[in-house]
Formats: sequence, structure tokens, C-alpha cells
Amino acid sequence: MKKILILLVSIFPLMALSAKTQGIDHRLYPTDDTYVYSDNTIRGMEPLLKTYHSTSGNQFRRISFLKFDLSGMSEHVESVKLRLYVNAFSAGGDNEHKFDLYPVSINTWSEDDITFNNYKDKVGDDLTTILASYTVPAGQGITSQYIEFSGTALTKYITDSIAAGKQYISLRMREAKVVKNGANAVVVEFHSKENPSGFAPELVITEKDIEQLKVSEIKVDNVLINNFSENTYRYVVKLPYDGTAIPTVSATAKYPASSCSIQQATSLTGTETQRTAKVTIQGVTGTLVYSVVFEKLPPPNDARLSEITVNGKPLEFFSMDKDTYTVYLPYTENGVPVVNAETFDPNATKQIVDATKIDPANDMASRTTSINVLSGNKEVSKTYFVVFEKLPELDIILAIGQSNMAGRAPFADVTAPMQDVYLLTPACEMEISSNPMNKYSNIRKDLSIQGLSPAYTCATTLQGTVKKPFGFVVNAQGGSSIITWYQPGKSNYDATIIRAKEAQRFGKIKAVIWHQGESDKGSAANDNYVTYKSNMTKLVQNLRADLNEPDLLFVCGELSQLEDREEFNRMVIQTVASYIPNSDYVTTTGTALLSDNTHFDEPSVKILGQRYAEKIIEHLYSGGTSVNLPKENILPTVITNGNGLILENSGEEVSYNLYNISGASLKNGFLGKDGIVNISIPKGFYILSFTKNQQIETKKTLIH
Repeated sequence: MKKILILLVSIFPLMALSAKTQGIDHRLYPTDDTYVYSDNTIRGMEPLLKTYHSTSGNQFRRISFLKFDLSGMSEHVESVKLRLYVNAFSAGGDNEHKFDLYPVSINTWSEDDITFNNYKDKVGDDLTTILASYTVPAGQGITSQYIEFSGTALTKYITDSIAAGKQYISLRMREAKVVKNGANAVVVEFHSKENPSGFAPELVITEKDIEQLKVSEIKVDNVLINNFSENTYRYVVKLPYDGTAIPTVSATAKYPASSCSIQQATSLTGTETQRTAKVTIQGVTGTLVYSVVFEKLPPPNDARLSEITVNGKPLEFFSMDKDTYTVYLPYTENGVPVVNAETFDPNATKQIVDATKIDPANDMASRTTSINVLSGNKEVSKTYFVVFEKLPELDIILAIGQSNMAGRAPFADVTAPMQDVYLLTPACEMEISSNPMNKYSNIRKDLSIQGLSPAYTCATTLQGTVKKPFGFVVNAQGGSSIITWYQPGKSNYDATIIRAKEAQRFGKIKAVIWHQGESDKGSAANDNYVTYKSNMTKLVQNLRADLNEPDLLFVCGELSQLEDREEFNRMVIQTVASYIPNSDYVTTTGTALLSDNTHFDEPSVKILGQRYAEKIIEHLYSGGTSVNLPKENILPTVITNGNGLILENSGEEVSYNLYNISGASLKNGFLGKDGIVNISIPKGFYILSFTKNQQIETKKTLIH
């Protein structure tokens, strides 16, 4: 039996090397990175790191942490810098952004177990030494770019850590000051190692010129180590799980003037120190140590996959322990996608049986690719299934705006998947939609605060009425100003248009629903709303041009009925058809707010979504649906107050029927032309139905 089965180099995740005049640049990427927020959610797998300083309770509400593996580094450090890729933010902050970098004393934390409530126990609370800082002056913004932290304190911290034999070091980044843009907090976003952009954090360690201390080769049992490089100082060698003989390491100094000594490993099952052979090169400029660590492979009884790809693209939401996946394909797809996979244990084997069909009219077996995995010891097997389903051409709705489109109301009673409604995912594929519908926005705030969006009942009402599948792209961001939305080059516009164009693979974008204005209502009034209306016009023009949909329907929503929103609603929203062709609006009459006095509550969000759907149906589907809907402007006006309802009829005679939420009839009657009726009812949620010329219109309303 051979002593060594596999030789693998493992310095740390993704080290890159590039030659320099004075030495070598080593680029280290985090083994763990995350941020903590006061909602106590674990965020280690999220694509962003965030910072924001809050004086509330003397707490730093968002703090980022990064951990790096230094085990492949020498003590001969010339300089160190941390590079973080920051998302653009606009000018206007009332204070400077000062990002401070601190050391972390405990390095055993993991990105999947650190939260706001436990981080002091996990990483320690020693924040006395600032290693480096980066400052953006007050009032200034920044474009998307790498920023750098550097200096003698950071370099010394890394050098001392290597000299002390530390394998890992951690860094904590937080903001020194509160920064607001008007009333809005400016939360700064950095790309994490999980971000699909590829702009991961980088710890760049520049090494001194130690050319005279290099080796020309390292061998294990007289075989050159795999992927050997004189600039790589740590190797991990994988051995068979049942091996007992300790391999012998040999090496040769690159230059005759230097000497080479070797301390062999003493065990294959002990501590890392016992399992490590050390090669020490002594020269006139000092010493350099190369390490060879021996690790036994696990017993070959693992039959799991580490990755599945579909047409070369990693399968979204893959988990080694989940065995069945459904992949929805665009209506233009014709061939069966190519599926490949990698086994978690390199000794395991796999067999792929391809699907033969993709059309949903065919049976599931013919639309399923199976991947059968057999463990290396041939005792354990596992089968994964990838089921393909070709979607029909979808009618797609783009739902954008700020927090009242993202949704902040609870959705515990509406968590089930939606029938024939599909949602665009982060990888720009489609999945069966479920709440919260703004969860995949690439500009959203924290996932934990995403609630019930008007997109929900807009989707279910459209699908239930038009009787066909719909796709939704929900891409809202709480607190966002129209300044970030209205044209190319603006952050929210650019981020959203990328997803909207990808969605067009699955069908035609038929309408945009837009709920925004809370952030701008005050400043918009300064010029009688001229600039805001101009920007909203540009937004629609640019969307229509970039999506190649010149007649794209645009439906915007009123702000709440609070007094300070009335002028914005009247001047901007209710007049939208006068300055944007092929547009309409929905009213918020009869709605109520959560206790924050800003966001619509659950019944109101559902009403708004239905109103958006009714407008879309009126403009796009009124000639081809199974329900003949009367125009809203020929029905009675419904006015709510604290005592009940007032119905005012300016058209022909109409009958009405008022039901409670359980469907029991409470009041009914007729309204002639110019008729008015007052209905006194307690506060609550009601259903109001009108019948006119054998046409029925149902409305939901809230008395509060």
C-alpha cells in the first residue's frame, strides 16, 4: 500500500501571489466574515457586511467581523493593508464616516454562531487599540470601490501575531460616529466573501525581500510536494484514513550559503504541532520556516455531494443534505440542461442519469436528472434529484419603491407558496413565490425586517382573476429617495435594471408598481413638487427604454392618509396620468398604519395589493378575463370615518351589500343617482360589494 494517497496544498482560502520589487504580496481572503445587528440574527452567509453607529442605548448597532488564516505567512512582514469593497452611497451625510479597525482577542468564533447578543462572549470586548481607520468627510458620498486600511499599527499587529504562532487573527470594524442624511440613517455596506460580485475582503500582506531564505524543493517520501512554490510556506498533506506510517520530509535550500534543517512530524493523530514537519532555512538575513502538516482523510463512508451545477452554473440554494430540487426553465428553453456534480469525499463515485424532457406535460420521471453517489468504501449511497419544469411565458410585474413596497407588516398567516406565482431569485432564476416577497431584493435592508408587501395580494389577485402564471421582481429598499432611482448611474436604478432584464428571459414585463415618497415628501414641496414629478417621469422613461417596453404600464400608490401626506398625494400621485403617459394610481383611502405611524398594517397592505392588481387588470386585461369588471369611476365613492362608511353615488342606480370578514351580510340596499347613505359600524375590516348592470365589484375596506 502506498503511504500517501493524496497531496493537497492548503495555505488558506484563495491565497494569490504576485511578484514585487521588494518582496511578495500575499492576498488572504476571510475564513469567516459577518456582521451583527440588534435584531440578533445570524448573518454569516449574507452577501454584505454593514456598519452603523447608533447612540441608542450606547450600542453600536451594526459591527462587522473578519477572520483570516495566517498559518501560511512568514514573520518577514514589510506592510499590511485590509481592502474592503464598499457599495456606493450618496453625498449628504451630516457627519463624517469614520470606519475604525480594532483587534479581536478571541479567534475561535464562527460566522454561523455569532449574534448581537453573544458577540462579546464570542470575540471579547477589548476595543482600546485602533489599528487603522478610513474616513469619508461629512457631506461627501463614495462610488463603489475598494477602500484600504493600513499603517504601522496594523502591520505590527499582524507581524506580532505571526511571531506568536497564531494561526488566526480577527478584526472588528465599526463606525465612530452617527451619520444621517436628513432623518435617515446612512448604513454603509461592504461586500462579504459570499457576495457574487467576487469583490471579497482582502488582507494583503507584503513580505520583505527574503530571497536568500527560500527552498528550491520540498519532498514527502522523496516525492515533490504537489503545487510546490518557494513562496508558499505551509502545506497540508492528506493521507489515507487507515495509514499508520509517518511520511519523511526532505528539502533543499535554494542558495548554497543557506543551511537547511528539518524537524519531522511525530504523530498522525495527535495535535497539529505533533503532525507537522518543519523545514528551517538559516541565512545571513535570518530564518524562514516552511511547514508540512499531515491530516488523515475521513473514513470513506460519505455519499454526499458538495456541489451541483446546471449548465455550468451552481445550483442555487444547494445543501449537501437536501436531495430534491426543482429548476424552473424559461419558456424559450428547448434542450435538457447539462447537470454535473462534485462529491464531498474525493473517494466517492457518482453516476448521473440525465432527464430526457423538460416540458411539464411530460411525467416527472422523464423531467428528472438523478445523481447516484456511492461512498468510497461502497457501503453508503445517496441519490439527488433535479426536476426540470419549463415555464410558460410569464407576465411579469416589477414592484419597486421604498419600505411600504418592501412591506413591514407581519405575514405569519400567509406563508404558504403561491399558486402559479413565481419570484425572481438572487441568481436571477425563478422559484414558487412565498412571503416575504422582497427577500431577494439586491438593495433591501435587513432580511429580518422584510414584511408583507402589496406585491403579495397584487400577485394572488392577478393570478386568480386572469387565470395564468405571473412572475414578480420585487426590488424595494426602505428609506430610499427617488434620487437613487430615477436614471442610470443611480444605485437603486442600476441594481434593479440588472434583475429586471434577467427576468425578461422568463417573459414580458407588463407593469411597474411603485410605492415611494415618504423620504422625499418634505423636500419635494420646496418647488411645488416639480422636481419630484420630473424625476418620476425620468424613471418611467428610462425603465421603458432600458427594458425595451415603450408602453410599459406604470401604477403608483398614494402615501398614507395622514395630513402631512395629503398635498403630496394630491399634487404628485393623483395627477400622475397628466404627466406620465399610460399610468395610473391607487388610493390609500380606508387604510391604517402600524404603531410606527409610517407603515401600513396587514389588512391595509392586502387592500393596497388588490388595488394595484385591479388597476393592472383594468388597463391590461379587462377585455380578456373571466370577470367583467366595471370601471371604478362609475361606482359609488366610499368614505370611511371613525363611525363607519359613507357611500356617495354620482352615476346610475347601484345596489350594495356590506359583509363582515366572515362573509355575513350586515347591510344592503340601493343607491340612486346622487344618492348618499351613511352606515354606522364598529371599527374593523369589512367587505363591500356593488352590483350594477349585472356587473359585480368587491372592495375591502377598514374602519379605524
